[in-house]
Amino acid sequence: MTSFTSLPEQFTGVAPRPITLRSWADAVRRSVLTFEFDCDRPEKFTGRVRDRHLHGVSFVDMASGRHAAYRDQRTIRAADAGFYVLTLQLAGDIRIAQDGRVARLEPGLFALYDSGKPAVLTVGDGYRSTCIRFPKTAITPRQDDPLAEITATPFACAPGLTDTVWSTVLSVNRNLEALGPHGPTAIRSLMTLVAAMLRGELGHRVPARAPQEDLLERILAYIDGHLADARLDPARIAAAHFLSSRALHGLFERTGTTVSRSIRERRLERCRLDLADPALAHVPASAIGARWGFPGASHFGQVFKRENGLTPAEFRRQLLTGGAQRV
Repeated sequence: MTSFTSLPEQFTGVAPRPITLRSWADAVRRSVLTFEFDCDRPEKFTGRVRDRHLHGVSFVDMASGRHAAYRDQRTIRAADAGFYVLTLQLAGDIRIAQDGRVARLEPGLFALYDSGKPAVLTVGDGYRSTCIRFPKTAITPRQDDPLAEITATPFACAPGLTDTVWSTVLSVNRNLEALGPHGPTAIRSLMTLVAAMLRGELGHRVPARAPQEDLLERILAYIDGHLADARLDPARIAAAHFLSSRALHGLFERTGTTVSRSIRERRLERCRLDLADPALAHVPASAIGARWGFPGASHFGQVFKRENGLTPAEFRRQLLTGGAQRV
């Protein structure tokens, strides 16, 4: 079925302890997305989850017994609706249903699903996988979401780009803690590979990219690399790309947004990721805002609440100490 013959063991280093279904539900909610769960014999269920986060991307290793997980409109929250999840099957099988399609994954196959849409995941015995969760904006600035055409579609790690990409994903996952100051650069390079792979799987389903789209992608990458600088503004972005301010604003108008709003949304996206990260629970919310370019705690709090309906502290509390999932 696939030439991807070097599927590695998960949980390199110290493996996490097996956990119960209720603890599994909570761990998946924190590391991947909010799901509801069903299991024939919940008292017999065991699973393991290891998750790490770097530069807006989550790396999640999972192993479990048979169960089902689903997301409907009641389950989907604004806080976790802006992501794609890409999952590679290492052992066992899983069925992913979304957008009217069902992908059955066996070892060596992978699929994509959208965090903002209903989905049903049916997991078999002996399940093991590695997933990465990343913001949609890491792939495309387009608001019409062209990747909707390949959600819940099985793809193989065949020789060439797909094998290269997944080998890189797994290598970065193994070495995440050792990347040090090179971590953000490694993640940006990895997401460039992932984006190329997913666009390749789209094939003829979308038109060839226009030069303006390539320019917009370079500008968005520049914005992402300078979000921490509170001085980042349209004039600076235009100068860095040898554009007039008028040309820059016109480029963004085609996407249905503005330069300033794009900067703000991407800063808020990074703040949401950090606020939801248990490893950063000791960092004051105001420090997280400052880290991503918001000039003051009051300004950060006002912008965050206006866009999310909650203060940063309320948002963090809801995600880190929210009620247990129904199982």
